[in-house]
Amino acid sequence: MVVAIFEQPIGPLADLSELLYVVALHQASVEYREDVSVNAEDISLFLISRYGVQCSPENVAEFILKDIAGKRNDTILQEGGGSTESAELNQESVAQDMSIFLRSKFGVTIKAEDLKDLLVEDKLARMKEELETAKEEPPKEEVKQGNSNSPKGEKSSEDSPKMDLVELVAMLMIPEFRKLEVMEQKVEGEGRASVSDENFEFCVNAMIHDLASFGSSEQPSLELTPSTVRDLFLRYGETTLAQDNELIDEMVKVARTGLGDKDQAFLDKSTLAKALTHDIEQYDLDREDSITTNYDDVFGNPKMKNSAEAEEPQNAVSFVNKFTMETVDMVAHTYFCRTQMMINWLFFVFTYFAYLYYETPSFTRGCPRFKYMSGWAENKTQAECNIVNSILDWLISFGLICAAGMLFVGLGSIGNNLKKTHLVPCLFAMAFLIFLTVYFPLTFGIIVPGQEPLIFMRLVALTLGSVSTIARLRLIVIACKQHVDLTSVPFTSLKSEAAIKKASAVKVAKLQENAFALHGKLTESSAIRSYFGQALTSFAKLDPQYRKRFNWDDCRQDFSSGRIVNEDGVFFSGRLLSGNLAQMLLCVVIMGFGYNATKYVRDNWIPLEERANAVAESLEMVITLAADQTIVKSAVDGCLEMFVLFLLRVLYFLDNAGLLRLDCILLGTFLQSFCERAFFEDEDDGDFACSLFTSAPEQLCETMDPIFRPTTPLGKAMPLDDVASAINITSLVSPISKVVSQAMSDNIASQVNILYPRDRSMVVVPVAVAAGVATLCALIITLLFLPSITATTLKLRTGVIPSVCDPKTRTQYTFNVNSGTFIFGSMFWGILASSLLVGGIVGFILFLAMWQVTAYLIMQGVALGIGISVTLLLKWLLKRTCRTKLYRGFYRNNPLRANLAELVNESFNFATSVAFAIIRMVKLLFLAAFYVGRIDTKFLAPGANEYLGGLVYVDIFPDYFIADILSTEAHRHPYIERLGTLYLYKLKYGPTFATRAGCAWRLLFVTGLMPWLQKYRVASRRIEKEPENTENTYSCSVHSV
Repeated sequence: MVVAIFEQPIGPLADLSELLYVVALHQASVEYREDVSVNAEDISLFLISRYGVQCSPENVAEFILKDIAGKRNDTILQEGGGSTESAELNQESVAQDMSIFLRSKFGVTIKAEDLKDLLVEDKLARMKEELETAKEEPPKEEVKQGNSNSPKGEKSSEDSPKMDLVELVAMLMIPEFRKLEVMEQKVEGEGRASVSDENFEFCVNAMIHDLASFGSSEQPSLELTPSTVRDLFLRYGETTLAQDNELIDEMVKVARTGLGDKDQAFLDKSTLAKALTHDIEQYDLDREDSITTNYDDVFGNPKMKNSAEAEEPQNAVSFVNKFTMETVDMVAHTYFCRTQMMINWLFFVFTYFAYLYYETPSFTRGCPRFKYMSGWAENKTQAECNIVNSILDWLISFGLICAAGMLFVGLGSIGNNLKKTHLVPCLFAMAFLIFLTVYFPLTFGIIVPGQEPLIFMRLVALTLGSVSTIARLRLIVIACKQHVDLTSVPFTSLKSEAAIKKASAVKVAKLQENAFALHGKLTESSAIRSYFGQALTSFAKLDPQYRKRFNWDDCRQDFSSGRIVNEDGVFFSGRLLSGNLAQMLLCVVIMGFGYNATKYVRDNWIPLEERANAVAESLEMVITLAADQTIVKSAVDGCLEMFVLFLLRVLYFLDNAGLLRLDCILLGTFLQSFCERAFFEDEDDGDFACSLFTSAPEQLCETMDPIFRPTTPLGKAMPLDDVASAINITSLVSPISKVVSQAMSDNIASQVNILYPRDRSMVVVPVAVAAGVATLCALIITLLFLPSITATTLKLRTGVIPSVCDPKTRTQYTFNVNSGTFIFGSMFWGILASSLLVGGIVGFILFLAMWQVTAYLIMQGVALGIGISVTLLLKWLLKRTCRTKLYRGFYRNNPLRANLAELVNESFNFATSVAFAIIRMVKLLFLAAFYVGRIDTKFLAPGANEYLGGLVYVDIFPDYFIADILSTEAHRHPYIERLGTLYLYKLKYGPTFATRAGCAWRLLFVTGLMPWLQKYRVASRRIEKEPENTENTYSCSVHSV
């Protein structure tokens, strides 16, 4: 079974892509800064968002970036004080490396001397151009003031110190350099990864070799002098740092730690180790394996037994700890127990739908009902009432949901942190949770007859409330204790903190291993004479490497072994985990609904011998079974008139034949005396006799005379229609109408009974299968969610998915950074809608296949499909044979036969394309129904998802999902977690931790280890601004190198 298989980039190119991704995440600006740098404002915002530490950008620049970032390395125009000899040596080195690179990459041979001349000519031309431009520009002092809108004396972003990619990597490796001091003691912790002694020694020897071959000295060992350090700077293109004599003297001093002033020191493994680690002794390696937070690793926590000693930070670094409601922080995830937070959310959701939803007042219920079969004009009053009251109903529901969320989650999470917590608020929160847990079941009950799904939701709500109360009690016990061994406390988010620290160590170690792998041994036959140049050449020739992830077995092993969090460092957001847990519970709810529906149709299906008109009676709410009485009476009137005319014609015939002689005078006298009696012996006969004619008895002769003498004064026959009006047929209309109406109803019932499923299985089986498919669909979506989070995170890190490095997608994701609040509800309702749609479609198709009315159509379709499938199979075999025999690549080896085959194939495909269209439609419908619940992946291509220039998005929720992951990554990526720890160390120890000299040594080491990063070192120090190109696209991926 394939879960979320994709090809994950690995190797140095993937490492570089992830580093660019981390820098882009760390940048707080809406637009991506192409210089690949992190400034003071970025770090200041990160500290307040991640740790609640408010430190101004000025303090960040002074106490963090001042030593790390150093001075600007202006490579375009050298300032005064530079050494001409050093510049020439640097040009020679660059020319030699360029010559080697051109030969290895493109096979172009250009002498280093020619390249040096080109560099000199190019530099002179640029200097001349800059000098001419400078005459027309304002003085530099005015330009350096930055934005004209900035306050007077405030530094612009261009003048503020920045940490580029090389400096960032050097900072990430501080813990690895710290391990050099304990390497002799063989300190090995669980999950701890360090630089091997062999790799470190090789890197040191490579630096010495490159420096010896670059300078005038040819000795294998170089004396540690300011001149040596300066040459090393120049060798790596750091011209400005090479001119800083104060820095160089300090670097030599720290490398000679432990030696006397007269002792001779050489640049070797021992001195370089001292230089790299002398200023980071405060970094505690034991904290990498401890189950503690980064903040507690640095500043300590009296509540935690295994944290650092609680100390106050130095007064020189001014910052304030802000209250951030860390117990409900769904971005930085700073709560103590993630399980407690998840349970509180689910307790709120299930309590709302089990109780509050049904008790919410509704004004719409008081509005008059809409008139059936009426238009807008007739229903104007009803529409106005419903619109106004609907707005009120939704405002009330919105307010109720917000209030319930604040109470259930907000108050229920008090004390769910590791900072100082007062006992009284915790006890109040626990009492409130107990009240919420027992109030609703006692007030509204749990058991509702015939409502099994509602009963299930109420039982789940009761269980979640009880578990949340117990978890709250545990937090109170922990809050009352001091120096608690948190390793023994289950269900804490501290294990995730420890996993991220382990992952950062593993990833940095892997970063170094991949870099070391590009450094091979130099041979005498090779044209490359430096390890620096060889590493550049190896990186330039490097092909992208991939490994497939995840098939089902690998995914199961990765999650069960903890490799996802301990090595990949994927941090799962509490919001996403809460939604996934809600999806698991919904799978049970859907299964319960399906069972209930199956049981209902099984019990309510009426057997053939019992149904009679029961089916028609049960459908009275759907169709009108009783005939329209107006239409029936009109039809009966017409029939009776025809009958009376027929009777009159018979009487007229009998009268003319002498068989019937009627005395109208005698008939009128009889009726008059008969109808005037006080009562009648036969009341029914009396009613019939007195209402038989429409005229009075005394006028009966005049009315009946034309029957026997049908002539007018003019001698013409009188129409019998006029005579028929004398007969009263009103009494016959009602009974005959009932007979006709009943006959019409019986006919409808008969027709409905014909359509009624003949067998119970025709309805029970489709409903049961639909329920099973819906449950299976919900279960698949639920199981795919965590692997999808992992796969999406890894794709973002390696640039497979364009994200924060692309200007368009970065703007889109930063704009939707607070749209993660849609995710929990979208996961909840999405999986419900998706499972019902998929299950409903499958059940409906199965019902059509079993129903006696449409079964023959399905049979015809199946027979047609089998016939087409067999034909297509034969055609596929023929096509495959033709493709193998007649084609090679995109060319035909026998055009005649190929053209004949193409003609036959195209004619055949034209006839069968309608089947392909139907199949494609069905597949897309099924996939669309399935992907309604998968907000974790995009269903539509970018071109099909955006309209009106990006103003309208058909499916925006996958972007919300990615934006939430990026927000979590910006706070919890393993590299950023390590950087955050080092920032806190700088705030605590100030200038004594990670000094400028130590940072410079580590900068040189990283440059020698990963020389390809120099591209970004130069980019972050560029003075002149490149022209903008709106057609360029940016990506964190460098796999096209």
